[in-house]
Parts: sequence; C-alpha cells; structure tokens
Amino acid sequence: MPLAISDDHRALAEVVRDFADSHDLRAGARRALGAGPELAGQTDVRKTGAELGPEWKQIAALGWLGLHLPEEHGGSGFGLPELAIVAEGLGGQVAAGPFLPTVVAAAVIAQVGTHAQRTALLPGLADGTVVASLALVASLTPAAAGGAHEPGAPGGPAPKVSGPAPEVSGGPAPEVSGGTVPGVLHGTVPAALGGVWAGVHLVPVGDDLMVVSAGAEGLAVRGLGSLDPSLGLVALDFDRVVPQATGLLRGGVAVATRVLRTLAAAEAAGGSRAALTMALEYAKVRQQFGRIIGGFQAVKHHLANMLVATESATAAAWDAARAPAGETEADLAAAIAATVALPAYQRTARMNIQIHGGIGFTWEHDAHLYLRRAAVLAAIAGPVEAAEQDVLALSQAGVRRAFAVELPPQAQEYRREARAFVERFHATPEAERRVLLADSGYLVPHWKRPWGREAGPAEQLVIEEEFAGIDVPDLSIGGWVLLTITQHGSTEQIERWLTPSLHGELVWCQLFSEPGAGSDAAGVQTRAERVEGGWRINGQKVWTSGAHLCNRGLATVRTDPDAAKHRGITTMGIDLTAPGVDVRPLREITGHAQFNEVFFDDVFVPDADVVGEVNAGWTVARATLGNERVTLGGGSVGEEARSAGILLDLLARHAPDDVDLGRRVGRLVAAEQTAGLLNLRQIVRAVAGGEPSPEGNISKLLGAEHAQRVTELGMTIAGVAGVTGEEAALTHQYLLARGLTIAGGTSEVSRNVIAERILGLPREPGLR
Repeated sequence: MPLAISDDHRALAEVVRDFADSHDLRAGARRALGAGPELAGQTDVRKTGAELGPEWKQIAALGWLGLHLPEEHGGSGFGLPELAIVAEGLGGQVAAGPFLPTVVAAAVIAQVGTHAQRTALLPGLADGTVVASLALVASLTPAAAGGAHEPGAPGGPAPKVSGPAPEVSGGPAPEVSGGTVPGVLHGTVPAALGGVWAGVHLVPVGDDLMVVSAGAEGLAVRGLGSLDPSLGLVALDFDRVVPQATGLLRGGVAVATRVLRTLAAAEAAGGSRAALTMALEYAKVRQQFGRIIGGFQAVKHHLANMLVATESATAAAWDAARAPAGETEADLAAAIAATVALPAYQRTARMNIQIHGGIGFTWEHDAHLYLRRAAVLAAIAGPVEAAEQDVLALSQAGVRRAFAVELPPQAQEYRREARAFVERFHATPEAERRVLLADSGYLVPHWKRPWGREAGPAEQLVIEEEFAGIDVPDLSIGGWVLLTITQHGSTEQIERWLTPSLHGELVWCQLFSEPGAGSDAAGVQTRAERVEGGWRINGQKVWTSGAHLCNRGLATVRTDPDAAKHRGITTMGIDLTAPGVDVRPLREITGHAQFNEVFFDDVFVPDADVVGEVNAGWTVARATLGNERVTLGGGSVGEEARSAGILLDLLARHAPDDVDLGRRVGRLVAAEQTAGLLNLRQIVRAVAGGEPSPEGNISKLLGAEHAQRVTELGMTIAGVAGVTGEEAALTHQYLLARGLTIAGGTSEVSRNVIAERILGLPREPGLR
C-alpha cells in the first residue's frame, strides 16, 4: 500500500503516477548515465551547459515544488505529507533532476528564514526558475571579509560584516535581520545534491546553512563520477567566497536533515515498491526447470521479504511526513524513516537484480537504475549510520513519538456511552463484573449483536481509550474459537456454548496441530469413527496453548480417510473433562509449560457437538485461523516484541561507549516503532473506510523475528552477565523468543502465505 490513505492523497498520488509514467521519467535517469562521465573531473561544470528537461517546467507548473509553501510566497499552502506523496511517485520512476534538494531548501527557508529571506528566495524555488543544491557535510571555515585566512585556523563565532551587502539576482538584497553573515567562506563541500543545475547552493557552516549564489566569485563547481549522475551531484570548492546577504539560515542544518530524511524515505518507499513490482512481474512469467520461478519457495521468500521491506519503508516515511514540525518527535520520526526506508530500498533493489538473474545484470535493463539511486540516497540523505545514532540519542533523551487517530464526529457519542458504562462497571460488585461486560457487548465489542456491539473501527478505538483502566478478560485463542462458532455453529450450539463461554464458565482452546503435521493444519491424522449417537475419537494433538487451563476445545478430526486431504476433515467441540482425554503440559526450553499435548483414547463426541457439516471442517478451521486478526489491531506485534526499550537500559549499564552496539540498538528501536506504524496505518485506513491491506499479515512475521533480534542483541550487550544469571530476565526472554517464529505458523509458512495470498504467486505443487 502506498503512502496515501485519504481520498485527496490518493488522488494526488494517482496524478503523480500518471505523470511519471506518461513522461517516462525513468528514461531521464538512463540518459544521465551517458552524460555522467563527461562531467566527472570537470573543474567547473557550470560551463558544460547542463540543462533540465521540459519535465522540470511541467513539475513546476503542476505546483509540486511549492506544495508545502505558504501561498503568499507562491506555494499551495499544504505540507510535508503532500510533498512526500509526490516524492514517492517520482521515486517509483527514479526521476532525474533536482526535485529533492530544491523542495528541501524551500522547506528550510520557509521554517527558519526571516521574512526577507522568504520573500527573496521562495517564489523562485516554488515556480522552478531557481534550483537549489543541498549539502549537509562540508569542511568550510568562515572568516571576516577582507581578513587574512589561514587554512585550518580554529573556528569561532562569525564576525559581523561591514559595508554594502552583496546583491542577489534581480536587484539589491533586502535587509536581513536575525543573524550574522560571515564575510567569506573557504573549504570544500564533497557532495552537493542537485549542484549541476543549481542557481543557489545551501551549504553547512556549523549548525547553520549558508545560501551561496552559483555565480559567486571564488566558487568552483566540480564534476563527480557519481554512481547516479541523474541527481546532479557536484563538489563545491570555496576560495574566499562571499555568501549572499540573505544567506544565513540559523539552525538550518537540523531542519534540512529532518526534511531530507523524510522525503528521501518517501522516495525510497516508491523506489522499493517499483523494484518489488518489477521483480514480481518477472517471477510470474519466467520459467526455469519447467516451472514458473515464482513457484519456487526460495524466490517466494525473497519476494515476501521485499514486500515486508517496502511496507516498512512506507510506514516509516508516512509517519515522518505527518510528524509535527519543529518538535523533537519529528526529528525522531525522520531518523527512524531514514534508518528503516533507505536500507530497505537498497535490499529490494539488490534483490530485484538477483531475481532477474543474468538479464538483471545487463546495462540495458533498468534494474540497476534503482540500485544506483538507493545507494546514493542512503549515503547522501542519511547517512544511515548517522540516522541510527540519532534514533539512539533521541530515545536515550526520552523522546517518544505520540500517535493519535482522527476520529469522526459520531465518536463523541461512543465516548459518552463508554464512559457511562465504565461508571456502572466500577459501581458493580467485582464478582459480577465479568457477566456485566459480556451481557453489555463490551467484552467483545467488534462481534455482532447480541454478543458484541458490532463496533466499527472508530468505536473500537474509543472503547480501548476509555477502558484503559479496566482489566478486561482476554479471550485470546478462545475468542477466535467462539467467533467461529457464531459463524458456523448451529443455533442450538450457539445457545448452549456462547453465553457460558463469555461469562467465563467454559474456556476454549484450539486443537488443530498434530505431531506429524507441524504448520500443515490440514495434515490431520486424529481419527473419528461413527458410533451410535456420535463419534469415537482417537489420536493426539500437540502445541496446544493453554489446554491445561481449558475445559473445552475445538478440534479437527479425520472422518473420511479416503477423501482428499482437505475434504475428509470434520470440526468438533470436545469436552476436555470427558473420559479418555489426557492433557499433558509440555515443558519448554525456559523450564516453564504453556503448551500441551492432548491425547484422545476412545473419547465420545455426540453428533450435537459437530460444528458445521461432516467432512467440511476445513472451511471451519480456516475461519478460526482467519479470526486471529479480525479485531482492529489484531495483527500488531505482541508485548514480547515491544521490548527494544530494554536494550537502552542494557547499553547504559554494560556498554555505554560502544558506538557500534549503540547503532544496532538504534536500528532495533526504529524497527520496533515501524512495526507499530504498520498497525497504525491499518487502523487509520479502517477508520477512513479504506480497503483491507497487507499490514496485518506482515505484523506477526515482523513481531516474532524482531523479538528474537532484540534478545540476541541484548545478550551481546550483556556479555558475561547474560550467561551467569546476572541478567536472568533477559536470559529467560532470549530462550522464550526462540519459539515465536514457530508458534502459530512458522515464519517460513508466513512468508509463503504473504507470497501466495498477497503477491499472487503459485502455490507449491501438491498443496492445492
């Protein structure tokens, strides 16, 4: 799913995609590859006659360069979210040109510039008549005008400049207040984004940005042998260069870093999606060894990983674009976006070539255009290592990203009702509260009436907020089973089981897995033989969560051994207190027992307890598996995965000065935040009435693997303390996390599901 969620944003995204496709913007990136070597080594590329194509004027005419700028300065009065959608769409076609540095420069001037600076600079940037380059790394030394300069002299506060101010194009420079302009600049900027076409250059001096005219005396614009020439990278050499009088942008480096990271992440999301699409289309038609290559599990897993990376990049970029400007949490969101999206783009670009094989390694194929762009963005717009360090530093400083979902007007009525119920709940004797919750529908509000409230996404969110202080019983797996019974059970079963279950008298587990089947839920060997009035069950189930705490279970049994694998299965409700049922807890590697083996020895199940039709139990079982994610947010990562915070404490106590470990912690903090953002996007889309999306399918996979990475890094940080009992809680979590990529379907099966059900790749032979 792209960044756009609202109707307006989706319309804008469609316009950008149509423009990028109809103008074949990717061809510009390819043409630049031919011109790139000509610029390399040139001492002044301003003399090469590098010009922008007609697409630049059209982009400007569409108003995209000024989307985020005030109307009084030639903009449209929107913001970073709209600009990010344009960046995403252009990134999907690896569009050439200075879009990124020009809009970032304009954003910086709009936020920290004086009125005079905004008046002088923004209109030209908004209408495309002025192009800006941007650099965030430099070795520049300011000195007083007319004063002697010694290379390498210590820096310090820039002295004030006396005398007439330099002029900018179009007339005398307006008077500037709020800063001191250094007289001259000496040194080098190793890489300025968009510098080939720039009329003004924004370069860093300490925490500030300086605006320097491209025609300034003493400035040399040197060509580079760039990996991606379509971005117009140059080096800038300064020899006593006088900046513009409008040139000092106080605190501009921080703002430019945040905006560049955000928009580069958006471009990375678009490029990553395009690389995935390119690889997927090829995998669906290319044949090897007599099969479509997309049917091979290894290829499916590569493509599933590409989808996970793309969705993660999209979520992180989306959040960075919507974060409140000027606040530290916006800096955190942008650093997270760079940490997640830029490497994700690199991974998908590399894998696109791998899946294409030899053809993807040829000059004529466009796959390497994405590889080049991804590498340059990661180096220039990050760099990724610096972004990881910023995530760590901001997290250590206590900065957190606060989330809120805009709710419709009717949410106020939901809130009034919920608050009234909460008052009634607290006035009710504790022993009667479970029944009150169940009978009111607030126990399972998303269910249909009479058991739930048929609450839509907005009401579910309100209930979650208002019930924050109430210990609502978690039905967990039992809830999936009961919901299945409401969907496939008989009227008599619903009347007999539902109310006692919601009241807590009956507690259910799911009896699907078997020793010889693993994640193959249809590999059922437990037999049911027809007897008078019902069925006689013999067999074994395993890995049954909570069976030792339950008195009922929904089981799949084989009632027709001669039928096809998926057609001889029947689903039954089994009384776990009945004769012949033996529940044996399984001791895990942690030493504790949460799973169980369940043995059936001539267990009688009456016909009245068969759920659904005989031999049609696979349909019922699939409904139960699907109900795992039926609640809003049901696909979010579990508490065991929301644990990256423990790494901050471990790092502070065991390795506070280890830079490499610190970056790795920052990387996992960013990954954890992004996993939550995937779920948040699903919620926002649901509230807006959007279509189902793949985020829920991805969250389980991400959550399980993330929890393992957290505990593994925790053990590395703790060192000896992790194995001597000093960090006992960490050691326990390290062991426990090993089961998360197995329970509920292995990560390998999850990747197959993503590849087959979301990406539309062929199923494995024999599994149809």
